[in-house]
Amino acid sequence: MRSTLALTIVALTAWLVAADPSVAATSPAPAKHLEKRLCLLGLCLGGGSTVNTQTDSLNCGTVGYKCPTGWPNGSGAQCLSGQCAPASCSSGYTLNTATRSCVNTASDPNNCGSLGNVCSVSNGVAGCSSGSCNIASCNVGYSLSTSNYLFGLLGSSQTCTAVNTASDVNNCGAISKVCAFANGAGTCSSGTCTTTSCNSGFYLVGGQCVTLNLQTDVNNCGSVGNKCTVSNGLGKCSSGGCSIASCNSGYTLSTSGSLLGLFGSSQSCSAINTASDINNCGALGRVCSFSNGAGTCSSGVCTTTSCNSGWYNVNNQCTALNLQTDVNNCGAVAKVCSYQNGNAQCVSGTCTLASCKDGFKMTTSSSLFGLLGSSTSCSAVDTTSDVLNCGAVGYACSFQNGAGSCSNSACKLSSCNTGYYQLSGSNTCTSLNLQSDAANCGAVGKICPTSLGSAVCSAGSCAYTSCNSGYTLLNGQCSQINLQSDISNCGKIGNVCPSTYANGGSSTCNDGVCSTSCKSGYAFDTTYNFCRDVSCDTSNCGSVGNKCGVTGASSQICSSGVCLATACSSGMSLVGGSCKSFDFTSDPNNCGALNNVCKFSPNGATGTCSKSKCVITGCPSGYLLNAGGCVLSASGKARVKKDKITKPKTLCPTGETACPIVGSSSFEGAVKQLSAVETSSMMGGSGGYECIDTSEALDSCGGCASTGEGLDCTQIRGAAGVGCSAGTCVVFSCKTGYRPSLSGDRCVRMRSSHGAAGNHTRSGNAQRHIAARQHTGAAFHH
Repeated sequence: MRSTLALTIVALTAWLVAADPSVAATSPAPAKHLEKRLCLLGLCLGGGSTVNTQTDSLNCGTVGYKCPTGWPNGSGAQCLSGQCAPASCSSGYTLNTATRSCVNTASDPNNCGSLGNVCSVSNGVAGCSSGSCNIASCNVGYSLSTSNYLFGLLGSSQTCTAVNTASDVNNCGAISKVCAFANGAGTCSSGTCTTTSCNSGFYLVGGQCVTLNLQTDVNNCGSVGNKCTVSNGLGKCSSGGCSIASCNSGYTLSTSGSLLGLFGSSQSCSAINTASDINNCGALGRVCSFSNGAGTCSSGVCTTTSCNSGWYNVNNQCTALNLQTDVNNCGAVAKVCSYQNGNAQCVSGTCTLASCKDGFKMTTSSSLFGLLGSSTSCSAVDTTSDVLNCGAVGYACSFQNGAGSCSNSACKLSSCNTGYYQLSGSNTCTSLNLQSDAANCGAVGKICPTSLGSAVCSAGSCAYTSCNSGYTLLNGQCSQINLQSDISNCGKIGNVCPSTYANGGSSTCNDGVCSTSCKSGYAFDTTYNFCRDVSCDTSNCGSVGNKCGVTGASSQICSSGVCLATACSSGMSLVGGSCKSFDFTSDPNNCGALNNVCKFSPNGATGTCSKSKCVITGCPSGYLLNAGGCVLSASGKARVKKDKITKPKTLCPTGETACPIVGSSSFEGAVKQLSAVETSSMMGGSGGYECIDTSEALDSCGGCASTGEGLDCTQIRGAAGVGCSAGTCVVFSCKTGYRPSLSGDRCVRMRSSHGAAGNHTRSGNAQRHIAARQHTGAAFHH
């Protein structure tokens, strides 16, 4: 029994495994089950459904095996001959049914260009690019080589060829042995790395690239290995060329030219000749020194041959001489200047006579009228006529700013220099300006007259600059003309005043200025000499030059010669042509707006302006201040101040009604009526309308009492204290014998004798209106 049960469990388990795809996918399937049946004791029981495990992706290869849908470079699932494969491949990939995978025929070397096309390379690794086979790399010992057909015109091919270790610089002598050429380049020759060239600044020496300076290296001067050698001296290398740096002792540097230097020259160290060498003159190391000059070595002796400019050879030495001024060396060395009875001088290298000794003077004599030259000498002095020796030897006639003569041994002034003149009786020269000197105008001694005023000398002619009182300057002369009052010469000669002025009268000359009397509204403009309209000109308002500047005005006009503002700046108000500042928040005469005067009712009520609103602060006798309003404590009738208006309805503020005043005969007659008429009982007067707030007015509660639309609450029979609330009369208290009705709008007689004491205190509905009823004294606005 136990074995039968065990077999049954095994059979059931096998059936469940076949039915569970998840188990089938991970369990070995040695046999293909084509149908789902119950296996019991090795026998298949019952019928089942037939599946195709060769093509069904849900039962691929075996019943219940579901092909995966995720593939590299592909997606979906299909069953091909009992094996799973992707249903489609990504863009650029193709399904290879043999391998059941998605391949890229553009780069897959096993499917290059088409499925199954395998790339192969001898001695290397194949690659695939753009669907064509190529060589990805070569094996060790081989290198990639390219062969061109007809210079590449017919294409080319690549192969992996064996490496030539005899010539390959990357495999020189052995595989992977790379030649390294420090600071140069080379080749691989017979398997040996050989340097063939060097970088700039490096040179090939012993198979190595080394740093050399061919411009200065005496062992490599100009080229590698070129040594600078000098017989009997030391060589040097300069700019890549050899030369002699110095010679050995006893030798000197000498230069020899080929054919006068036409074919170049050469230097060498030759033996020193002490007979002619200035650096070894007479003996080695004895140097000739020629201060301020030059010389030679002659027969072993230093000899001066020339001197510098300004220096001359005197006894084989260069000595400083001035041949232009030296009387002992004038024009040439050792040339001495001398004159009999005189003192010589050297001028520009020529001897001249500087002065004569006492008793002698310098004279010049010419040969053949000067044709053969002249000579200067010292001769005896004539003191009777010689201006340099006048009266005595050495006494020269001298006149400051002039010249003189000697006559009979006496000096006399003969002429004055330009700008200087000899005054009468004077023997001196005085500086005079005959063009401007009023005492010598045009000539010495000519004085400009000053009898009529102040005169000056100008261009050698006298002219007046100012005149005495009663005289006027005219063309440099003083004439009797009054420039202060003469209308033909007002202020200056020739300035004629106009005969008449527009908007004015005839001309006058006052204080040298033309003027006139202008008509009303005009004023005389002395700057532009006319009668200016000063009645409407904001730049000349009321008078010339008076520019309007009303304080606080943003625009202004001139009216009848008075400046008036027409608009004011922000914060200012226009009042009668002026701009004034008002505090609309607290000014009771301008509360909330200009000219909004607070008026409080009833008469006797007082108040203020607070936050731009009129507010009652005190009530008259018989009234109580309640919630900002005056409430009657016990009144018989209202006494209201009526303000009349000339037009109905349109001029009343919001919330007020235009009520006709009783007795007005017509609208035209109402215009002439005075306002603020005190009335009592019925409204009196003969004028038009008044503005009433019928929601709270005692005498017109609920409408105009004059038309019968409203009620006069003060006329309620028996009432002592009344009010008007929301257009309805309210009784607050009643006279003796009356009490407020339950509705609070009238007084009813009391029928009980014991209730009289409460006629003023019984509140009922009336008392509840006290808080709401306000007889406010809001200002009446017109």
